[in-house]
Amino acid sequence: MLSALAWFGCVPFPIGDKETGDSTDSGEVDTWPCADDQGQVTGVVTVDGALPRSASVDARLDGELLASVEASTADGSYSICLPEGHWSITANAAGCDESAFADVVTREVITLDLDVDDDCNTADKPNLYLYPSRPTRTEVHVEVDDRQRIFASDPPYVDGWQGVAMPDGRFVTGDGPAPFLFYEVTLLPRQVATMQRAAGWCLEGEVPGVVGEMAAILELYGFNAAEVDDFVEGWRLDLPRASAYGVFPQLSVDHAAALDIQPALPVDRLWLLVSDLGACDGTLAPPPVVPFDRSGAHAVEWGVVLHDVAR
Repeated sequence: MLSALAWFGCVPFPIGDKETGDSTDSGEVDTWPCADDQGQVTGVVTVDGALPRSASVDARLDGELLASVEASTADGSYSICLPEGHWSITANAAGCDESAFADVVTREVITLDLDVDDDCNTADKPNLYLYPSRPTRTEVHVEVDDRQRIFASDPPYVDGWQGVAMPDGRFVTGDGPAPFLFYEVTLLPRQVATMQRAAGWCLEGEVPGVVGEMAAILELYGFNAAEVDDFVEGWRLDLPRASAYGVFPQLSVDHAAALDIQPALPVDRLWLLVSDLGACDGTLAPPPVVPFDRSGAHAVEWGVVLHDVAR
């Protein structure tokens, strides 16, 4: 029944907290934007009070996701038409989310503004590069806990990625070639808590210089020039400012997001956990670094986890 529900592109409806749509028995045009047996939930999505670069809104009934819309990039507004019921409405932005309940009634409008707190844990911009020995039809899945969410991806992650992996690292789908597989995923607190902080680097300075030093860390582990350039391009404008960056390499991240690559490839992964240490006092020792084995068919991935760094 409801599992077949499709969301409708309702337009925002200028209202107060709760109103009924215009119905008419006098020949006037009915401006109600939804079906006659639906109500409307509308509002604005913000992130810490500011307009997000992008946001989506999901509607769940009895825990089942039944409808989803994108918020306007112009003003954060959204509007969604739903049948009667006790709905959970969730705004997703900046890798974080905020939920509230709405009791939807037929031909009534509920205004529900959602402000997302961006202080949550995410793995940002993991880039996965596949290098088979020959062009190979390949399927890739990121395996996460049911409570996690892949909130950004390119190519689009729809029940995994399916395409042809090329020896030069490109991944070809029906939409064309991609230089790598990109995704971002929410993390559970316990997943971040178990990441190592015993060894790493303390970096100080302006963002461009720090990003360059982080890129040099990737080079130590054997990432090639193109992969390092992708890292710099991805973070030179997006790394938040901090007094002193603690950069802690994570070589075992399957507990946070495991990879299933078929046909299988050996994969080396490096996520950098980045924290604001306040100052570099000389007590943080760098770890021993063993470069990845880049011979033969293989895969590599880099990613960043911002922790205790103001976004």
